[in-house]
Amino acid sequence: MEIKSVALEPYEMSVLPSIIFEVEISYRKYREAIVGISGWIETDDGKIVTNINEFSDELKTSELAAEDSIFDSNFREDIYKTRLLAHLNKQALDHVEDRRMANTKGDVNLTLYLQVKYIENRAVISGIHLVDPREMGLKAIKVKTSRGEADGNLVVYAYDIEFSASKTNMWVISGNSNPIFLAVKNQLLKKDVRVPSADWIHDYSPKLGMGEYFIVEIPKGKGVIEKAWNYVEKAEESFRKWDTKGVYANCREVGYLLDNVIKDKFGASPTIKKWKRAIEKFNYLASLNLHVEDIKKEKPEGEVKVGKPEAQHILIVTKALVKYAEELLEEND
Repeated sequence: MEIKSVALEPYEMSVLPSIIFEVEISYRKYREAIVGISGWIETDDGKIVTNINEFSDELKTSELAAEDSIFDSNFREDIYKTRLLAHLNKQALDHVEDRRMANTKGDVNLTLYLQVKYIENRAVISGIHLVDPREMGLKAIKVKTSRGEADGNLVVYAYDIEFSASKTNMWVISGNSNPIFLAVKNQLLKKDVRVPSADWIHDYSPKLGMGEYFIVEIPKGKGVIEKAWNYVEKAEESFRKWDTKGVYANCREVGYLLDNVIKDKFGASPTIKKWKRAIEKFNYLASLNLHVEDIKKEKPEGEVKVGKPEAQHILIVTKALVKYAEELLEEND
């Protein structure tokens, strides 16, 4: 028994933010009958974020059959299809988003654990037949029944290659030489699932009540100023670790580097006038976390914090500034 496939999508017919999982599980038809599924979901750091339960309005019927008969060819792998629903509260969604931001590609990586409860059939059929005792030269047998006496027959065993029945015992039905022919079992199944960053941002986030993302696509260009992009990558890595000081420190380094490159290239040309306006505004933004104490002196109401929103802002502006500097260099080559 194993999970063959998993497809998931946001489920909007719930008051709570939810995800529906379409799951296919392989099992042995007629030997096993799945009677219940439950489980949980973990993020890539091994933290459980929610439970998951079977969710279906279908009336499902599973059948079990005894083996050692001509019908043994029907005992083959089959697929059990089901839907499982997971509710995610705000704390769970926040943790999933934190792990997504820590992923280099911005993907959501989850692990689905399913506890499958099923009945396993151990019954086998003996190759028995009824024979009239008179055919064996014996007297007729009379058997008392609820309606009086009736003719009885002898039960005999005969090997039949088509039925492949064993003669371990002569029970009419047995659990292969013992009286236990049904067993209730549990099996834990595991499957890793990935939601690409683009799908999470465009499809999941709005439907799970996390809001819509503001997507800014800035072509990285030809990497004309490679060292600047290296600083940007370090700033992004700091952002994934929620290290806002690291974000600002690397973004300021980008500003220093670009300013020197542009000044060396253009000297006192008209281009430098445009650049001066851009870099002055950038330096003002990039120095925010250095001036928190100065802001406090202005006695604002409440605590002055530099957090995620500010870090996101400076990252976007920094990437735009690198691209702008590269285009200035290309225009004047």
